[in-house]
Amino acid sequence: MQMNKKAIFHVVAYQLQQTQMRFLFLLFLYAAHHIEAGSVGFCYGRFANNLPSPQDVADLLGKKSITKLRIFDNDQSIIQAFANTDIEMVVGIPNGNLPDFQTEEQADTWVSSYLAPLVADTKIVAISVGSEVVTNDPASTPYLLPAMRNIHTGLTKAGLSDIQVTTANSMAILQDSFPPSSAIFNVSFSTSFMKPLLDYLHSVGSFLMINAYPYLAYTVDPTRVPLDYALFQAQQPVDDPITGLEYTSLFDAQLDALYFAMEAMGHSELKVVVSESGWPTKGGQGESGATVENAQTYNNNLAARVIKDAGTPHRPNLPVDVYIFSLFNENMKPGAESERNWGVFNVDGTPIYNLDFGGGNASISPTSAPSPITPPVNLTADNSRRTWCIAKPGVSNASLSAGVNWACGQGKANCTLIQDGEPCYQPNTFQNHASYAYNSYFHDNGGNAASCDFNGTAVMTNTDPSYGSCLFPPSLLSSQKNNGNSSSTACQHSLFHWSLQFIPIATALMLRPS
Repeated sequence: MQMNKKAIFHVVAYQLQQTQMRFLFLLFLYAAHHIEAGSVGFCYGRFANNLPSPQDVADLLGKKSITKLRIFDNDQSIIQAFANTDIEMVVGIPNGNLPDFQTEEQADTWVSSYLAPLVADTKIVAISVGSEVVTNDPASTPYLLPAMRNIHTGLTKAGLSDIQVTTANSMAILQDSFPPSSAIFNVSFSTSFMKPLLDYLHSVGSFLMINAYPYLAYTVDPTRVPLDYALFQAQQPVDDPITGLEYTSLFDAQLDALYFAMEAMGHSELKVVVSESGWPTKGGQGESGATVENAQTYNNNLAARVIKDAGTPHRPNLPVDVYIFSLFNENMKPGAESERNWGVFNVDGTPIYNLDFGGGNASISPTSAPSPITPPVNLTADNSRRTWCIAKPGVSNASLSAGVNWACGQGKANCTLIQDGEPCYQPNTFQNHASYAYNSYFHDNGGNAASCDFNGTAVMTNTDPSYGSCLFPPSLLSSQKNNGNSSSTACQHSLFHWSLQFIPIATALMLRPS
């Protein structure tokens, strides 16, 4: 009888042990699930004269349980407002300040005398060195990697190596992006810039930041980029014909195109953080998609996708962190009406529309009615910020012919419309065909001034060269070189190459049989 009791005791103990192990295993799975989930933060742009004080902003974020914030400079008074809070900050080095970090001594001095005292009370987790440098400020490109290296070295010397060093890029760094599995980086700087950048990020265990805006693709060509696809609401998936992967949103297709391009360069290990994404609530001419309703739909679907989903179709188990642009509207920004209307909060702290990115206190309820929808208008309407690239008058036909052959061949410009029978074939002149081909290449490369040269046979213009049914896609000048003033926080958006590079995805969606 004693043996039976002892045996029963051991059985019960074993069962309890197994139950405890199963509980711990489930707890581990639960924790792992939450660790792997992506996170949602906000960009805090300050190009306005009516914003709340930084302390009021810090209080607002605390009330809304927002714990991740990106600023575009390293203004001490702004950073100090978030001291002794749970808010993790990404601070920036403006493009205009990159020359100030070209030696280790310069970076060491900045880290030890300026940054280190702030880190004592503030959770600075990363430094974004420069913004969209290679595509929007190519003159600053030679300064970028040296500045990143020197700042990282300075952080290491100061015992702050847990602060990551990275840089933000626009999606215009991609040249071919459909299908996503065939994406490559822009050939004009893939080996000179992207490979050294990715190699360096790998060497220091950092990540790549990318600004992804499906809104821009829709704005450039709303007739060929379905709104539901841009808003995460596509009813039919788009197939990548090579991999068979299905895409129900342009956002995921953009990210996977970036992943594939990185892999083609030997860097499948790097994490990508979406440093900007969002949707404006109001627009002007040619911006009919900029409405409160669409902004609410996009940002809610984006947040739900980040928090609930594990990743993209190509990388389903890799979480994605996103910073929504932006906390507030910025009434001093130049350019299109939408540039001033990306905010989620009014300047008095009340939300413009409902946004839920985690439940509980993280739910933002609206207090204002949606703005009326702006009627669609001609995208070629006059706008001093729209730029085209055309052939210079007086250039020889031989030179223009060489330029067209390169643009439509090696340059991979979209030259379909200058073929016989197409809308831009007539007038059948070297000047006309070169202008269209040059502009197509220029537009594909994000309106980068360096892509409008063609051995001196091209010139940029603000006069729309479109005629009849032949439309030249415009490029929007998106960013001015920072003058070095750390309080300058301009962040403008460009209608870059998504209008062309991702239209095939949209078209595939529209033509896919039901």
